[in-house]
Amino acid sequence: MVIQTTNASFLIENCEFDSALVAIHSDSRFELSRLFGSIKVKSSDSHTYPFTVRISKQEFTDSLILLIKEIDYTSFSQLESNWM
Repeated sequence: MVIQTTNASFLIENCEFDSALVAIHSDSRFELSRLFGSIKVKSSDSHTYPFTVRISKQEFTDSLILLIKEIDYTSFSQLESNWM
């Protein structure tokens, strides 16, 4: 799954080493650190998503809630009028 915010892009995948974890890849080390706090951000070989963390599925769920709380819903009416 790909998630894009105003500050970063994230690629979420099942962790190949542990089915209880997900791998979160991003183009922003800062945003990964902000969302996942004390979890160590590692560098990867990917040019598109050069930073990664592995976290539990529950931690990922909690971070999604944080991202949703940050949505600025006031701009949605402008987007809707552009689509119609």
